[in-house]
Amino acid sequence: MTFDNASPTEGTETGDSSETVQTAWDGSNAPSTAVIEAVAAAKGQDAIEMPPLYDAFDVDALDNLLTSGGTAVEGNIAVSFRYNGTYIWVDSGGMIEVDPDEAQSE
Repeated sequence: MTFDNASPTEGTETGDSSETVQTAWDGSNAPSTAVIEAVAAAKGQDAIEMPPLYDAFDVDALDNLLTSGGTAVEGNIAVSFRYNGTYIWVDSGGMIEVDPDEAQSE
């Protein structure tokens, strides 16, 4: 997975640049791994130095939910949560959005 396409987006209300990073996971690894890599890229941290994602929630449940064959019947499934001071939104279509300023996303 590469983050060449990870880029900050502009705030829709004010037009100011926010630190939100959008990227995608392509199925070559688990969604949970892609989330960790996206958060690391958004915060400019080494993924190995971040707290374990499984301390925040059930990583297997996230992976199973987003990669299950049932999503074709049910449509796109999206999950949002907080981790390592960020707000994350990820969906079964492969989109990941990370807002490194958790307080702005409340």
